[in-house]
Amino acid sequence: MSGIEKLRKVELRTVAEEIGLVVNEGMKKSELRRLIEDSDVFKNDNEAVKSAVEDVLENRNKKSDQDSEIEIERLKIERIKLELQLAQVKANGNNTSFDQGCKSEPEESLDSLLKSVRTLTIKPPKCLVNFPGDSYDLHNSEVYQRELKDHQGEPVCLLAHNCEILPIINKCSSFTKLQRIIAWCMRFKQNARNPLQRTTGNITVPELSAALICLVRSVQFVYFSKDIQCIMKGEKLSNSSKLLNLSPFLDEKNVLRVGGRLQHSELPLNHKHPMLIPNNCNICDLIIDHYHVFYLHTGVEATLANLRTQFWITNGRSTVKRVLHKCLKCLK
Repeated sequence: MSGIEKLRKVELRTVAEEIGLVVNEGMKKSELRRLIEDSDVFKNDNEAVKSAVEDVLENRNKKSDQDSEIEIERLKIERIKLELQLAQVKANGNNTSFDQGCKSEPEESLDSLLKSVRTLTIKPPKCLVNFPGDSYDLHNSEVYQRELKDHQGEPVCLLAHNCEILPIINKCSSFTKLQRIIAWCMRFKQNARNPLQRTTGNITVPELSAALICLVRSVQFVYFSKDIQCIMKGEKLSNSSKLLNLSPFLDEKNVLRVGGRLQHSELPLNHKHPMLIPNNCNICDLIIDHYHVFYLHTGVEATLANLRTQFWITNGRSTVKRVLHKCLKCLK
């Protein structure tokens, strides 16, 4: 479709005339639309019709914006007139009406009115030409102060949490490549914030570790958001949670890890409390494939054991089987 279903009757007539069709007087909207769709131009040169429709829609939007702007400026001027009249009534201490002589001149066009507002050269009404300047201070008036108070902005704080997976995770075919891309992005962010202390050279091991933490944390906040909220609030996990038997906890970097009695051992942190990874995410397949290839195409049990030195994948054994079954070298 070229967007003609969005057009009004007058706009359909304009499009038909632009593409060279003969439009009869009194044609209905449905007839105009059918005339355009049945034409050779619509069938053979759809781009021309689309261009004409876009021009018509653009003109409609421009006209709508201009009308809205003119109406807003007109309302502003009317309000200024009323406020000035009210201020003078209060200054004089009487109920004198200023209706006489306050009518705007009919020959004043909207264009000149809009220009006056934009350049702040509004022509005052005739009844206010001799408005008392010394006897009345407009800036100290109750009306003026009320307007200032009404227009004072209040501070607003918006806290939003992005619950979408990083698009780059689904585009990379290698875990090491994904990790290095995130590391470069984090370095760029750090250099942009501290231009006087820029980091150059190759990616370092601490930067790769920070990129890994960032990746894991972003995935966990998408797939384990309810469990993380319960842990932050100090509540128990729901009975339907997949992590209920793993005693999960959040470390100092807000990474969800597996708990258990190994915390009293002298093993490294990743061995005692591996990071939790969902089994239905692309990063899970990348990690399994990385460990499988790095350890020279080991089997299911060996790959799973190597994985658990750093990661804990939910439904790990079945997930590793599924990924290893796709390895062409192992099948050969």
